[in-house]
Amino acid sequence: MRALTLLSLLLYVSCVSQAAESCMTIHGRLHLYGGDGQLRIWQIGTHHDFTPDDSSRGMVVGWLENNASESDKKSLACPACASDLYADFLICPKEPYKKGSVQSAKIISATHRHYVHRQ
Repeated sequence: MRALTLLSLLLYVSCVSQAAESCMTIHGRLHLYGGDGQLRIWQIGTHHDFTPDDSSRGMVVGWLENNASESDKKSLACPACASDLYADFLICPKEPYKKGSVQSAKIISATHRHYVHRQ
């Protein structure tokens, strides 16, 4: 009986660990929505968004804040909301892929960065 329980537990843990996809690079647009604070990376060419997990959110917001102009920092309540960041994002999804949904992911890096001012 113990062997069966142990085998069941081992199979369950194996399935859960494979539930999230492995890390991948996507081309996307990062935007911080000022009204509700949603932080999203839209995967260009799809209807799919990623949201940074708690461990990477600060870093990702920092990319937008560091690009904000001095006038944006003085005049806007959310200077990080003034620009979009287009880049190749290295991400590690935290949950299985669901087409057209918002998926939590650990954001590792962004290369080939291009900022576009929204105002």
